[in-house]
Amino acid sequence: MNKNLARLLWQQYRGHLLGFAAGVLVGVMFADWLRGIVTALFVLLVLLALYFVWVYFDKLKKQ
Repeated sequence: MNKNLARLLWQQYRGHLLGFAAGVLVGVMFADWLRGIVTALFVLLVLLALYFVWVYFDKLKKQ
């Protein structure tokens, strides 16, 4: 590959490449811990959505 092209690509995409590398590193190091947090957040969001649906239909029923 041309050195100028490689330098141009590195200058333009340095932040993206470093962010991707950091994300992969964190994902590999904390995979189980992150999976637990994501699962807990997903369950909480589902419960919150069910609560809002319940409140919405309760208000409709009272009208």
